[in-house]
Amino acid sequence: MGSKAVEPKLYLSFSLDAAVPANHIVRRLAAAVDFGFVRSLTKQHYSNTGQPSVDPVVLFKLWLLGYLFNIRSERRLCEEAGLNLAWRWFLGYELDEALPDHSVLTKARRRFGTRVYELFFKQIVQLCEQRGLVQGDVLFIDSTLSDANAARDTLRSRALAGPRLPEPRQFVKDLFALNQPAPEPEPPRAKGGTGPAPGDLAEQPTLRSSLVSTTDPDAELATRHNGRSRLVYKTQVVVDGGKANIITAVDVGAAGDSDASSVGKMLDKHQLNLGRAPRELVGDSGYGTEIGLRECEARGILPTLNQKRKGNNTGLFSIDDFTYLVDRDVYICPAGTELVRAAEHFTLGKSVYRPKGKYTCANCPLKAQCTTGRVNRQLQRSWGAEITDRARVHVASRLGQRRLRRRQIVSERIMADLKSKHGFERAQFRRRPSVQIQALLSAAVINLKQLVKRHPEAQAGTTVAPVTALRTYLVAAYSILQTVFQPARRRNLLPT
Repeated sequence: MGSKAVEPKLYLSFSLDAAVPANHIVRRLAAAVDFGFVRSLTKQHYSNTGQPSVDPVVLFKLWLLGYLFNIRSERRLCEEAGLNLAWRWFLGYELDEALPDHSVLTKARRRFGTRVYELFFKQIVQLCEQRGLVQGDVLFIDSTLSDANAARDTLRSRALAGPRLPEPRQFVKDLFALNQPAPEPEPPRAKGGTGPAPGDLAEQPTLRSSLVSTTDPDAELATRHNGRSRLVYKTQVVVDGGKANIITAVDVGAAGDSDASSVGKMLDKHQLNLGRAPRELVGDSGYGTEIGLRECEARGILPTLNQKRKGNNTGLFSIDDFTYLVDRDVYICPAGTELVRAAEHFTLGKSVYRPKGKYTCANCPLKAQCTTGRVNRQLQRSWGAEITDRARVHVASRLGQRRLRRRQIVSERIMADLKSKHGFERAQFRRRPSVQIQALLSAAVINLKQLVKRHPEAQAGTTVAPVTALRTYLVAAYSILQTVFQPARRRNLLPT
C-alpha cells in the first residue's frame, strides 16, 4: 500500500493549455467563436483616459460561463473561475493572475444597459446564420413564465406603497426637464370636436394590478394551475425551424400581456437580427387571435396559429356549430335556418346576425340546445373575421397540423433547456431590463452550444490547439478514404 507524501514545490513546470482536454466545451467554443467583436460593442462606455479596465471580452465570457454551467451567483461564478483550470484558460488568465472581483460584473451590467446585450445576441445569431444553421423561413413562437426574484410577502397596495425614488440618472433627466422653458400654449380645439386629441390617446394610463411588489415593481402576480399565485415575468421566444433550432429573438414582458399582442414585436426583432422576414409563423392558440393574425398578414407572413374553439359553459351551440356562407354573408344554424346580418355593433367592431323576417326559434326542435327563453338566437361576427377564417382553414390542413406538432416538440425542448439547464426558472436579477439581459445571455448560450456542436471549425483570426487541429484533419482524411473505398467494399474486393 502506497502513501502519498504532500511536499509543496517552490518551482513548478506547468502548462495551462496542456491541462485543458481537447474536447472540452470551452476549447471548442474558443475555436468556433472570436469574441473580439465585444470590444466594438462596448467601446462607447469607456473613457480614453484613466486606468485600464477589465477587458469586456473577459466579462462577457464570465457571463456566458455562468449561464452555460447554470451558476446563478456572480460571487460564486468568480470563485469557480479561479479554481477551474479550463475556465482560466478560456478567460486567458494564468495560475498566478487574480481574476476580476464579482462587483465588476454588476457595475459593467449597469453601465452597458440592455442595448449592448441586444447587439451581442444579434451578433451570435448572425454568426449562426453565416455557418448555415439558420433556415429563416419557418418560425416557432412560444412563451414561458419565470419566477421573479421577489416573494409574495413583498406585495403591497399600489396606493399605499407610495412613490418610488427614481434612479440618479432619471432624477437628473427629470430635473433638467423641469428647468426647460414652458412650451407655447396649444391652439384651442374646435367647438364641435368631441373626444381626446390624437396625441392624448398615447398618454392614457393603462390598467394595472392593484398590488405591487416593493422588491420588484415590474413583476406581476399570476396564478398557477394548482391555484397558487406567484410573482412572474413572461418571456417570448422565437425559434428558427431549421435542424439547429436557433433562437432568433427573445423578449421579456409583463405577465399580464397577451401572447397575441407580442407577435408584431417579435417578428420585427427577428427581422432586425437576421435582416430578412420569415415566410411562416407557427404558434399555439394564445397567438391565434385576430390581433396576432393581423400582425402576420400586415407583414406578408403566413400565420399558422392555432385557434381556440369558441365554446361556452352553458352547453348550448357555439358559433362554430353554425355554417357561414361567404358569398351570401349568412349563417346556417344546425336546424337549417338562415341568420342574416341585422345590425352593427360599432363599439365592438362586430356585425349581429339574427333569423330573417318574422321567424322565431320557439318551434325549432333544437331550441333547447341553441337558446333559452323566448329570445331568438343571434350571433356576433367580427369585421375582420375573414382573416380568422383563412387562418383556420390553413391550420386544419395537413401541412398546418404537421407544423403545429413540430412546434410543440421544438418549443417545449427549448423552454425546458432554458429553465432546467441554464437557470431561467427564476429571475437572477430584479426589474425588467435586468431580466431581459438574463434572457438574452441564456438564449445566446443555447445558440452557441448548437454552433459548437454542428460547426466546430475555427473562425478567421482564432488560434486552434495543435491537438484539435490534428484531430480535425484526421477525421476529414478518414471521411475521404471511406468515400473512396466504399464502392470496392460493396463489391467485396476489400475486407471490412
